[in-house]
Amino acid sequence: MEYISYLDLPKHWGVKKGDVVLLTSDIMQLTFTCMRHGERFDRETFLDAILDVLGGEGTLLIPTFNWDFCHNVTFDYHKTPCKTGTLGTIALKHPAFRRTQHPLYSFAVAGKDQELLCGMENISSFGADSPFGYMERKHALNVIIGIHYTDCFTYVHHVEEICGVNGYRFPKTFTGQYVDSEGVETTRSYSMLVRDYDLYQNTDLTFLGELMEQEGAAKLIYLNDIPFRIVDLHACTRIIADDILHNRSRSICTYKGQ
Repeated sequence: MEYISYLDLPKHWGVKKGDVVLLTSDIMQLTFTCMRHGERFDRETFLDAILDVLGGEGTLLIPTFNWDFCHNVTFDYHKTPCKTGTLGTIALKHPAFRRTQHPLYSFAVAGKDQELLCGMENISSFGADSPFGYMERKHALNVIIGIHYTDCFTYVHHVEEICGVNGYRFPKTFTGQYVDSEGVETTRSYSMLVRDYDLYQNTDLTFLGELMEQEGAAKLIYLNDIPFRIVDLHACTRIIADDILHNRSRSICTYKGQ
């Protein structure tokens, strides 16, 4: 197969102008593939190429998650680093992006709905009023580069929350110091679903990923021998919810002794 420049890859994802895209990635393989073909992978330019495909009516979100707030570490809107990949770190420095407010599950956002997303004051990490709920309503496409569902598909937790899961996960509130975008420090509380370690062993989303692909809610393509998974987050919600509620695949929750 003919090599595709990394700047042209977004044109092959099936996204179009005006789409909402959640970008999740491990860019190591992408970087090395570029080098082997005489290109230097420039991360900021890559983000620009994605934004160009989406156009002014599109919106791009990149995870900038950090869980230190759970461990009594102050969250600082401008200084707390991204712990979920290089592109998130680069996006926080990119002039087109702003960060959403949640101290645990924030996103770097560029595009049409930036103000809406950055204005959200959701307390719950995964609730209907969070960026995850927005992505469900907007039929966002989760573009996953070079990494498996099991290692990155955080959207599952949103579906768990809206389904009212109360067996293997439960909501927990964390309180700590928060420095906002204006530099004002206050004490705030936020919540997220956490695991019950007495019941819950691990998460393997292999079967669920295959099911989403079989039902047309996701697709797996290879470009330059790199896996790209494209997931319609609205379409996959029903599939995930059915799997959670009926425990069909045992991939979402695995109970000890069963």
